Amino acid sequence: MTAQAHQRLTLIVCTRDRLAQLRATLDCILRLRCREPWQLVVVDNGSSDGTLPWLQSLQSTPAVRVEVTSEPIQGVSRARNQGLTLAVGEIVAFTDDDCYPVGSFLDDLLVAFAPGDLDYCGGRLILHDPGDRPVSLRTSTTPAAYAPGSFVPAGAICGANMAFRRKTLEVIGPFDVALGAGAATCAGEDTDLVFRASWAGFRGAYLPHLLVRHHHGRRSAAAARATDTGYDVGRGAFYAKHLMRRATRLFMLRKWWWHLYLRSRAGRRRFLNELRGAWIYLRCARTMPVAGQSTASAANRARQPALP
Repeated sequence: MTAQAHQRLTLIVCTRDRLAQLRATLDCILRLRCREPWQLVVVDNGSSDGTLPWLQSLQSTPAVRVEVTSEPIQGVSRARNQGLTLAVGEIVAFTDDDCYPVGSFLDDLLVAFAPGDLDYCGGRLILHDPGDRPVSLRTSTTPAAYAPGSFVPAGAICGANMAFRRKTLEVIGPFDVALGAGAATCAGEDTDLVFRASWAGFRGAYLPHLLVRHHHGRRSAAAARATDTGYDVGRGAFYAKHLMRRATRLFMLRKWWWHLYLRSRAGRRRFLNELRGAWIYLRCARTMPVAGQSTASAANRARQPALP
């Protein structure tokens, strides 16, 4: 991350070929309340629909410093990593280009991190349009705390509503570009980053009052199934990544086994999708560096690589 002027909060949004939806999202985001000046970083991930020129027309204000950048290679992890190079906030939050945070979202984040005992968190993700299928959501109203070294299940903290202390990201490194939307593994980049934070000795939480409405537009059963399949594949890729590491191999094997349910047809289908994701990740790992391989424990923090 760049060493520009101090700022308390940065929100990163990545987008690709969704200009109409992006306009609505940014209209919502730029009207959010925040007790301090904050930074918005928008990353165009190789759009061909006029997104980048429109983004470049956005102006900063005394309340919101707007930064626009681009990552031409497709993939949400690549785009988020590019956004991190411009992030200056002590707290770095993420949402998606089809999401509407509630008006108090930024102030709520500042309050959540203020006591100093929280290193990362996620919040509630609910449907914006009741006509959309109930997928890509996190609707629980029950808070959860994640102690250092604990396992945070896939989906417990969603990439469309999560935040980290800057120092946490500097320790655990960037998003894994072999995971996530736009990569062959489809998903899993948020689960991986959260697990790496926990494994490195950081403390997290799920805080349902951090609320974002998701306007994903998936209305057919086929679209919902495709989404769920993508999450299965990404989850299997995540498991495979940490099975490859000696330090986490046994831990991750136990967690994968614990979450298996093979007595139902749906459970068997899910497992087969996870195996496919694991195979895809293992194939990808042969040809590219794996983010977070050196993250081991809190005792090793000083030796961890910083973000580029």
